[in-house]
Amino acid sequence: MRSYVWRDGWVETIRPAGEFVCAESWRHRFGRANGLGLHVRRFAAHAGEVPDGLWEATVALLGAKEELFPRVGATGGSFRLDIRPAPPPRAVTHLTVANAPDPRRFPLVKGPDLARLAEHRARYLAPGTDDVVLGEYAETTTGALVGWDGDTLVVPTGAHLPSVTQRQVADRARALGVEVVSGRLDEGMPLWFMNSVHGVSPVGRIVRGGVAIDVPQHARASDWAAWWWEGFTTTRLTTQL
Repeated sequence: MRSYVWRDGWVETIRPAGEFVCAESWRHRFGRANGLGLHVRRFAAHAGEVPDGLWEATVALLGAKEELFPRVGATGGSFRLDIRPAPPPRAVTHLTVANAPDPRRFPLVKGPDLARLAEHRARYLAPGTDDVVLGEYAETTTGALVGWDGDTLVVPTGAHLPSVTQRQVADRARALGVEVVSGRLDEGMPLWFMNSVHGVSPVGRIVRGGVAIDVPQHARASDWAAWWWEGFTTTRLTTQL
């Protein structure tokens, strides 16, 4: 990982990150991104005044020769960029439901809870699973969830981060004439995990109390996953509404 702080431009640093006021991360594929304008807009809503040129300098530094998982964060008066290698895409996601307190303090803002969520995931993750469910299937420690009730897309009612990928999926569903409703999710319906590094990843199995439960699958999951991966374009910084 390479880390930078903003000093009228990105300057490399070896100092560890403090607690984030807010943060954004996404998959950067050889100079291409999916929905970066939405990340820029979400970041601006919580970061305060963002320096002119910060995002342009970020894109320039990332370049077009690697597949990366960058994170831009506001850390109380300063800004930080961590450039990390992108993990391999995950086609299917398996989840843990843990009998544990919800670690989130700021469920509507990405950043302040990152360390707590990482600790929660490390502590409660069941072997063979990828992430831990939060709330009543409101989200996971690293991504959003949606479910399917027949032909209706269900977005969870519980407090959760306004996910960029979840928004993209809901917007596409509406454009296709699919009904989108808010409701409660459970393991009896097809569930999709989603975030800006793995895209749309159907949930295959849920482990609760040491018992593995197979989750029903949606017939069009692979089509939706492919649609998300096809959405990578040369990075543009126009805010997407």
